[in-house]
Amino acid sequence: MALEAQNVVVAGSGAVWVAPEDTPAPPDLAPLTTPWEDLGYTNEDGVTFTFSRDQTDLNAWQSSEPVRVLITAEPKTIAFNLLEFDQQSILLAFRGGTFTPGVPPAPDIYTPPDPGTSDVRAIAIDGVDGDLQFRFYFPRVQLSGDVGFQLVRTDAVTLSIELSVLAAASKWQIAANLPGFGALAAQQSGSGSSSSKESTKASAAA
Repeated sequence: MALEAQNVVVAGSGAVWVAPEDTPAPPDLAPLTTPWEDLGYTNEDGVTFTFSRDQTDLNAWQSSEPVRVLITAEPKTIAFNLLEFDQQSILLAFRGGTFTPGVPPAPDIYTPPDPGTSDVRAIAIDGVDGDLQFRFYFPRVQLSGDVGFQLVRTDAVTLSIELSVLAAASKWQIAANLPGFGALAAQQSGSGSSSSKESTKASAAA
């Protein structure tokens, strides 16, 4: 693999979108529309993805090294901190609930859901690097970590969100117009064509 500076990507900005679970993957990189909702500003830490793997080594009497490794789980998490304290962020942070509008001067009222309520969503995370864009899509995620926030004089009210990726009928994916993605696709296509030609020649020779 050659050294290619154009493949060094910096997510200078981006967006986090949510929609009802199993909402289909966006067909392109255009700004998303209903039912997708933009969660607004996140703090400077952006979005953190964690792809883990739980495995069990099978050891044998006759070997000091494992003879087999079993993959027992592949948990994935997505974490970010929401700076906008509004209906969308509250509903995500507290797994749903309801807002009852008040007639001024009465306030609007948020009521949390019943204990044990699950709120499964689809999520899309955009990263932007100048004219380049890449979008992660997961069809099913659910709040898993603790939600913490502080009311202080020196900082914004920030909701810390951690979501776990759930099993789904369709796989998660990355859509991008990155130069490295296109080059890899062309290389794979060319490799496939060469293999096909060699197979054809071998068949003809036989």
